[in-house]
Amino acid sequence: MPAPKCPFQQPLITEDLACHLAQAVTVRNAPQIHCRSEQALTLCQTVYAHLKAVGLPAFGMADDLASTPHSVYIKIQCGGLLGLQALGGIRPDREGTIADIHTLIQAATRAGSDPDAPDYQKLLPFMQAHQSRRRRGRER
Repeated sequence: MPAPKCPFQQPLITEDLACHLAQAVTVRNAPQIHCRSEQALTLCQTVYAHLKAVGLPAFGMADDLASTPHSVYIKIQCGGLLGLQALGGIRPDREGTIADIHTLIQAATRAGSDPDAPDYQKLLPFMQAHQSRRRRGRER
């Protein structure tokens, strides 16, 4: 059985976003985020597939980890989720954050019953506008 790896694990690892179902684990000396719910994981994977289907062509990229920059996937993930939040009228505690990815996706997909419900095309401006936090430089 494959690991229940969250499709939104990178923003969860960097703590840009949060999810109450996220479980931090270490696999082969690298951090991963696993989902505690098989049903939620399936829904998140479906939503992420929709986000990529809309976002990758808009960035002129293919779904190829070898040629598509990691930053494009982050723009699609974070920008897409932040767009769902904005279009759903959900106010974050702090700008550019999501308190719970699972709750957001549940709200956007009619409690998980309709993953096709969101208008993913309307999320493109959020994806294209998303700016990841810059890493802090080393102090010398």
